[in-house]
Amino acid sequence: MKAVEYGRSIYDNLSKYVRFQMTALVAFIASYLIAAFLRILGGVPFTPLVVLWINFLVQVPIALALGFDNPAPGLMERKPRPLSQPVLSRYQWARIIFLGLLVAVGTMFLEIQPADAAVAATMGFVVFSLFNITVGLTVRNETRSVFNREMISDRRQLLLMGISLLLTWVPVATGFPRFLGLAELNGYAWLICIGFAFALVLVDEIIKFFLRRRAPAAKPTEETLPVSGPAAA
Repeated sequence: MKAVEYGRSIYDNLSKYVRFQMTALVAFIASYLIAAFLRILGGVPFTPLVVLWINFLVQVPIALALGFDNPAPGLMERKPRPLSQPVLSRYQWARIIFLGLLVAVGTMFLEIQPADAAVAATMGFVVFSLFNITVGLTVRNETRSVFNREMISDRRQLLLMGISLLLTWVPVATGFPRFLGLAELNGYAWLICIGFAFALVLVDEIIKFFLRRRAPAAKPTEETLPVSGPAAA
């Protein structure tokens, strides 16, 4: 039974990681497409170095937090997963694309506002990084609210998410490293970026609310898919 629980926990964490990475990928692609069509910052919303900074510094702690997350509550109460079931269902892909588009639209909306290109690019970097952190928090559970004591009590999660937040703040507030070409933001700009990131959490909370209400009848996740044929632990 312990082996089955361990296997389920690994698979569950893998699913969280994949959903996070796919959402970020959709957001990146959509951001470049929107910027190209609307000529935002010359069609280049992020410089190559900013993309590398987000991918290798901001996202890595989030990925580690998801990959080594504690087993979800009720993990052993789930029905066995069919062997033919894909890692991501159609519903999950729809949710990934929806959230990824929201991230892209929110980022491009902030980048198009400031007249100064450096400030616009910096706000895009900050809000996109904050969006990554909020997505990392929300994908930990597909139906359970992110506002729970479990998150506050998990020091490892708080530490890793805090590192991502720190790596978002350092290049903007300190001016280091300068090769990213980012400008300093005032407190009002930071509040706007934080507000947009929090709005994404609220949108996902609304989705989870309706999913919880539908849970007794049918939950559109891998947890309650009907089992047909051989099943895996």
